[in-house]
Amino acid sequence: MLTAILVDDDYPVVRYLSKTLQWGELAVELIGCYSNGLEAWEAAGLKKPDIIITDIGMPKMNGLEMLEKFTSVHPNFRAIILSCHNEFEYAQRAMKLNVGEYILKESLDVDQLQEILRTVVLEINSEKKRSADMLLYKQKESMNQSAFKEKFLKDTLYQSNWTKAAWIEQARQIGIPLQSKYYIPMVVSIDRMSTLASSRKMNDYTISFAVENILQDILESSQSTIFQYSYRQLVILFCCDDPAKEQQTIYYAMQQCISAIQQYLKISVSCFQGQGALNPKEIQNVLRPMLKNPEHCFYLSESRIHRFEVTDFSEEDIYAEYSQFFSAINNNIALNQPDALCDQITEWTKGVRNKKFHPSDVKEMVLQLLLDLQMKTKITLQFQQDSTRDKLYDVVNSIETLDHLKDWIVEYLSNVTKQLSILVVSSTRTEVIKAQQFVIQHVTEKITLEDMANYLNLNSSYFSRLFKRETNQNFIEYVNRVKLQKAKELLQQSNKPVEEISDYLGYANKSYFIKLFKREMGIKPSEYTAWK
Repeated sequence: MLTAILVDDDYPVVRYLSKTLQWGELAVELIGCYSNGLEAWEAAGLKKPDIIITDIGMPKMNGLEMLEKFTSVHPNFRAIILSCHNEFEYAQRAMKLNVGEYILKESLDVDQLQEILRTVVLEINSEKKRSADMLLYKQKESMNQSAFKEKFLKDTLYQSNWTKAAWIEQARQIGIPLQSKYYIPMVVSIDRMSTLASSRKMNDYTISFAVENILQDILESSQSTIFQYSYRQLVILFCCDDPAKEQQTIYYAMQQCISAIQQYLKISVSCFQGQGALNPKEIQNVLRPMLKNPEHCFYLSESRIHRFEVTDFSEEDIYAEYSQFFSAINNNIALNQPDALCDQITEWTKGVRNKKFHPSDVKEMVLQLLLDLQMKTKITLQFQQDSTRDKLYDVVNSIETLDHLKDWIVEYLSNVTKQLSILVVSSTRTEVIKAQQFVIQHVTEKITLEDMANYLNLNSSYFSRLFKRETNQNFIEYVNRVKLQKAKELLQQSNKPVEEISDYLGYANKSYFIKLFKREMGIKPSEYTAWK
């Protein structure tokens, strides 16, 4: 629906038009009535109207001054002027400001104005349709061109009997100028693509398309062609006569690309430059390893330009110090020491980088570590984490760099530490530890203070004071925190309704369970299910 505003310091006119004109019939929403141009301009904010009906002579800012401001930010609006001024100068200025009609108030007729608005609405809708059709055409044209270029790149990589002349001619036929003596291949890799789509609420295609657009804008003046190899990788072929002379220019241009993509998209990309090539066969030999063997980029820093080189990976046993590493990580989690945990992982990462183990071995060890930690917490605390082996494998295997892997491990284990800190009670008193273990192991049962005291052969008042002194929370608060932690797991991992989860966790009153959940999480269980 189109939008409109009325601007006139003559309040009766504004009121009359707002009530008399049949806005609904025109499919126009009247979004504001204002007494002067300044008020209308400030009130519009980011929501600029499609139609402006305005007087000229008004205090603070007259109608023509206001229309000039709207024209500077929203040139496609339409204006209708209702004025007492019957002077050529005003009419002449108005014609330059998207004014469709200039009506004298003394001859104002509502039916005439209704008909004028109907014509204006048709014009705006027609213009919007033309713009939409043109945009769609350009998108289709761009997609077709991208498809041709993608096929040409695949043919370049796998066509074995292409002469340079035939290759250049094939490129020319689809609008790609590749007539040159040398070619410098560059692979642009979108960093952390596996987590970008979920964190940015964008699909892979949209992210890749946005990156390609910025590359095209910055490299427009250079002799280069951009190809999309996959949603994560783009290929750039720089044409040049002397690679040695062009190196600095290309490096500077790619630095600009990295900075612009970071600035406008908040996305990091890494660039890998291959050796100069003379013909399609040499381009094949350079590009194939760069695209097919990403493990050779595993130890390189993100958001940088690198010369692509094949890495010699260590054949040492990566598990040689596994037991010490596992013990240190396990202790940091158990003692709720996130800073020490981060330091431990950082040190391990440095060691891995120095040795340069094969990336598949590094990921295998990380997966083994996480599964061993899951088993440990499950046995000791009856705490089941929400990540299955297959899910962990998929996530870890999708990570392309050691820097990303380190950050992901820190975040994952920090979350585990936070979850466990809810359950673990720091106390040396046997009674408190036994109470904690009992609650965790019987989380689906109804547990009262009296039942727990009887289980421990203690007076209920004494046990209550003891638990409060040792944990800084009363026993029932602790029981509810453990139950709510389990509730979150069930909401994440199952399709059980809220009422069934409430019953399963031993709450006789569903409303009480919802109230506790909302107090802990800030949202209702049903909202948490939709949000997860």
